[in-house]
Parts: sequence; C-alpha cells; structure tokens
Amino acid sequence: MTKRITRDDPMYIEALSWMSYRYAIGITEYPHRNGLSEAERYRMFRDIEFNTPEFQALSAAFTDFLKRKKITDVVALRDQYRENDLIWLSRNYAMGRHSYAASHCNDILSYSNDVLSPERKEFMARDIRSQIADHLRWHSFFIPRELEETYSPLDLFLQFITENNIDSDEKYQEYSRIDVYLSSDGQISFATEKKEHNKSYFSFMSDIDDYLGWDQLASFFFPPCHKKCRIRFNGQESIIPYINSWSRIYYGSGNYRYERVKIPIDKLPNLFVRTYINQDYIVEDNIL
Repeated sequence: MTKRITRDDPMYIEALSWMSYRYAIGITEYPHRNGLSEAERYRMFRDIEFNTPEFQALSAAFTDFLKRKKITDVVALRDQYRENDLIWLSRNYAMGRHSYAASHCNDILSYSNDVLSPERKEFMARDIRSQIADHLRWHSFFIPRELEETYSPLDLFLQFITENNIDSDEKYQEYSRIDVYLSSDGQISFATEKKEHNKSYFSFMSDIDDYLGWDQLASFFFPPCHKKCRIRFNGQESIIPYINSWSRIYYGSGNYRYERVKIPIDKLPNLFVRTYINQDYIVEDNIL
C-alpha cells in the first residue's frame, strides 16, 4: 500500500474497523488479570439496575470524570473513545503482520495529530515498545519489563546483532537464548546461550523489518526520544530535530547489515520513503 489514508478519507474508519475486528474476535473470552473476562466485566455494569446505590455511585464517578476532563458533549466523548479504541485494536492486528497491514504505522502517523492527544501518543509509544518486546521474546530475545520504559527493545536487539557480527538468519539461529542486562553504571550487556541445532525458521526480512516502522512511530510519539543536531550544508547551518533508528543494508549474497540512522522530524516524517540525515553534515549533536 503506497497511498496514505487520512482522517478525511472514506476508507479511514473502514480500514480501522476491518483491522480492529480481525484482532478483537475472540479476545473477550480470555480472562483479564483480575480473573474476569472482558465480557464478564461488561456484564457487571450492564446488570446494574436504575437508581440503585450501585447506579448512583457509578453515575457520580462518571460525572466527576466528565468534570475533570472538562467534557460537556458525551456524544463527542463516545466518538473520541471509539476512535481511540479502533486505532489501538487495529495497531495490535497490524504490528508484525507479514502483509500490507504491517505498514499501518504510516497511516497512524498521517492522522495522529488530528486524532491522538499527547497523552494518548505517549501511551501508544509505550504500548508499542511493550508489544515489540513480546514479539522478540518469541525469537529468544528477553528484555526485562523495567527496561522498556527507557530503552527501545528493537534498538537493543539490533545493537546485539551488530556487536556480534550477525549478518544472516543462519547465524542468529545459533542462539537459543539472549538476555539483556543493565549494570549499576548504566551499561547494557548481553548473556547468551547456544545450541548445536538451528531452531525454527527466522527471517530478518519478515520478522524484524516489519517492526522498524512501528519502532520509529513509538519514538516519534515519545518526547524523550526526540533529539537535535546542528548541520552545516552549503555554508549554512541549521538545527534539525530527529529520532534515532536503524536501516537495513542487504547484500546480494544473502547477508544483512544494519546501521544507525537519524530521521528528521521537523516536518511530519514520511515513513513510506525514509529520509535520513547525512552524518557528514553534522557538526554538533545532542543539542539541548
């Protein structure tokens, strides 16, 4: 898919709805962390009778919520939350899916400023990181939950394969387990286990590259990931805000290599066609 879907596009809600129900079918029957399924929790509220003490308590709590959020139009509130839910559900369906749906991150970026509040963007950034970490665990790469707050799981993964000169699927398959550690002085290290026989099929192209755009979306939504550098080009200097990411280089022999890149964010980044800052033009980095 090469066409951006904007919020005004007739396909906007249809695309969100399609991916949302594909993800949501069946999930309401799984137990929630408190032991109840989402369907059972919904029924708890549905079965409250009108004007009972339970009803009055629920009504008071909801009224207080509306006042705190300064919301006067309940219909607009419903539509806003429905839209946020659709984006969340569609994102969970699309992430890591080996089809055009994997590029849904580009669509979310396109209309994010019209739809998502800064708080919702930050929530989505953290949630994306958590989901990527869960996906990487299927590939024997284990990241402590507490590190997801300050480190990009995909960045740590690509750091590991770069430091260990892993440039093919076969080399990665030699590892049966990789654990990430953070020392008291803030240094990242890795502990690994290997086995003689390769594990199940793994492909950087289909299993990792699909996450790159999502990781970039998370960094774009998460202000602590925003940095600035000063560049000098044609005798003129300018300060460019950017996010850090990675780009894959493919060699005809079937080997891969990843390199760190900087994606400018002074304008809405186009994640369909990545634009990187030329390192040769940077004269000062990490400007406050």
